[in-house]
Amino acid sequence: MELLNTKENPFAGYEERYRAKNGNKKLNPVHEIVQTYFQLIGKEFEPKMFYQGRYNYGKLASEAKRLLTACGEDLEDALWSLDQMKYRAEKGRFDWSIITCLKHRLSC
Repeated sequence: MELLNTKENPFAGYEERYRAKNGNKKLNPVHEIVQTYFQLIGKEFEPKMFYQGRYNYGKLASEAKRLLTACGEDLEDALWSLDQMKYRAEKGRFDWSIITCLKHRLSC
């Protein structure tokens, strides 16, 4: 499966918007991938106990780093692949995680 090239990356300019919003605060791409994943699955404001086991931050950060590496260190492409995996998971009605993007061979 490849990324759908029928539209432009909706995450294009993400880093510029981040810097405009947060000033000189350093952007951590791994953290941004994990936070975007939580937003996409609708779990960004859960109690602390939620972030254990499957949603352990360390585990998800490791998966995010692997995805970022597979996307040639391009944060915008990594975020786009997360967005596309969410769409495919909703259509196919399956559970997904950050690492699923690599398993489905979404090219960045």
